[in-house]
Amino acid sequence: MKNSRIVIALYTALLFLPEFLSACPNCKEAYAADGHTPVASGFNASIYFMMAMPFVVLGVFALRLWLAQRPHGADGMRA
Repeated sequence: MKNSRIVIALYTALLFLPEFLSACPNCKEAYAADGHTPVASGFNASIYFMMAMPFVVLGVFALRLWLAQRPHGADGMRA
């Protein structure tokens, strides 16, 4: 109970003190330049990469399971 009160107090303090929640300097500069800088393009590419990775990993895993479960030829050998 005591820990939850501390967490609630910290979240409330952060809500009313937004300067603690500001972005890193590189992100702030990239955002201020309307996204037309190499830094902003790099951040966007890294975000796309991080968003795609779970789907790629799960897709490769599902493909591997599908290949392992599909029936073999008449002689039992894979092509």
